[in-house]
Amino acid sequence: MLLSKKIIIFSLIFCLLFPASSVYGHGLGIDTISSISIQEKQFSVSIEMPMYFENDQEKITITATDNETDGNVNNVTYLIGIFYNDEMILRNYFFTENGVLPIIVTPTNNGDITIKGEQDSLLGAWSGTESNPVEITGPLFNSGGLYTFEIEVRTIDEPTNIIENSGVYEADLTIVESVSFPQKDQNNKDVEFSTKSYFDSISNFNYDSEDKEVTFEMPFDWNESKMSHVSVVHVETHFPKDFAEFLSPSYVGYVNDIKLFKSSVTVDDYTYDNDRTVHFVLLQDHLRFLKNEMRESEQPLPDNIVFKLSASQETKFPLIAYSESEEFKVNLAWDPKDIEAGVPTNFVFTIRDSYTDSPMRLSDYTFVIIQNNEEIYRTSGNAAVGGDYEKFTFAKDQTGPTVIKFENIRNTGQETEFALVVVPGSGIEVSSDEQKITENKSEENGGGCLIATAAYGSELSPQVQLLREIRDNQLLNTEAGTAFMGTFNDVYYSFSPVIADLERESPLFKEVVKLGLTPMLSSLAIMENADSESEVLGLGLSVIALNLGMYLAAPALIGMKVHQQIKLKK
Repeated sequence: MLLSKKIIIFSLIFCLLFPASSVYGHGLGIDTISSISIQEKQFSVSIEMPMYFENDQEKITITATDNETDGNVNNVTYLIGIFYNDEMILRNYFFTENGVLPIIVTPTNNGDITIKGEQDSLLGAWSGTESNPVEITGPLFNSGGLYTFEIEVRTIDEPTNIIENSGVYEADLTIVESVSFPQKDQNNKDVEFSTKSYFDSISNFNYDSEDKEVTFEMPFDWNESKMSHVSVVHVETHFPKDFAEFLSPSYVGYVNDIKLFKSSVTVDDYTYDNDRTVHFVLLQDHLRFLKNEMRESEQPLPDNIVFKLSASQETKFPLIAYSESEEFKVNLAWDPKDIEAGVPTNFVFTIRDSYTDSPMRLSDYTFVIIQNNEEIYRTSGNAAVGGDYEKFTFAKDQTGPTVIKFENIRNTGQETEFALVVVPGSGIEVSSDEQKITENKSEENGGGCLIATAAYGSELSPQVQLLREIRDNQLLNTEAGTAFMGTFNDVYYSFSPVIADLERESPLFKEVVKLGLTPMLSSLAIMENADSESEVLGLGLSVIALNLGMYLAAPALIGMKVHQQIKLKK
């Protein structure tokens, strides 16, 4: 079950990062050499093997495909060398009549490598078919890490058509390696860390309990000849969910002391029941960026990748988790950011379509809080606009590692979860007036919208988040938008605190404001598509005109019509 969950999560990550048409590449379960040209024939050679050698025997398949016809290339003889840790473990001739060469591999821990099958008389090449494959037995593929296949083509089309100097082509494939690294926490107690590498072997693992950082390294060739067919480098770090010392809502990743993009580091609390997984996913573009950054230091390029994972000092929302089916994506945030016992916490979330990233309206869910493997809270609800919030106050004895679960999403049985830490409360109670002042100051400093926050109950409600995202991502990233926000804030904060107070005092007025805000929020969603200065200006003017029409022109027109009707009746 755990393996199937892992495959699902990795598949999700892979599908999100690569389009369906992408060729598998370096370090994955299949590598394709796509640009072989011999005697005016253009063809490719793909090598496929399991990423996990879990059985006594596993199969490797090598296929030659004509690039023009998509059919197989016949009568191909290969000279194949296999390398591991820069050492050659096998080199021999192999022949396939129909372009598909199956090889059955039986790994052993010792002894010599032996080959069984038919041999031709010309080059002594080993040949096999699907029903009678070549068999290789011995100490190969018995360790995880990166394996390099060096391939030379010696015949094509006809068994006697000998090719000289065809060139040497490389393909790299990985056997997934899982390694445990016992470490010490700040109290000198044992903590079980582990890694899983989908690329090459991990070494020099260390957890720094003082700085709350994990470091480890992996061999890597930064030369262009290797990097040109590196699609992705994927490494995981695992540690217990109840290890509060290193349990953080988010993490910052580094490669060779260069800070990674946020998208390169993801947290997975769902795959394993008791362990948190943090993924490092480096795409080819990311690797080239890192290489360029290292070049600017004018130091020789290293022969490795040094990973560093630091617990984030600042919580960055939203946190993201996917359901097992890959159908649903849940964004989670909370307010206040530090979850303290005795202090009410608003858990704000949005249920999204994982493929379109759109909020899914009318989404049923069950919200569950778990501590020490026991439920302490459970409630069900319906996210009418795709987003909703749940309020909960942890008791004084309800501190430490905590799991937030979303069960039976949209009545599908699908679920997902997040791990976090509840800290002991300060014991200081804040009055409602003090809280109100704090909220107002926060808003004035750019935290959000006073009126919308009061209307929807939380600064982190989906509606307020929409306003904030448009402000930060579209308006404040352009000169026109920045100028507009400066003028707008001067006017807005002259009256918004009064309206926000009225909303808090009158539930009826609050509902009227929410009703009035809905058309404006719908129109503002147009601004999410604005990236350039001209788009912000053009779409912004359109939104202003639309809202003037909805809130001023339309009511004025209706008023005039009513007035005319009254005059006619007189």
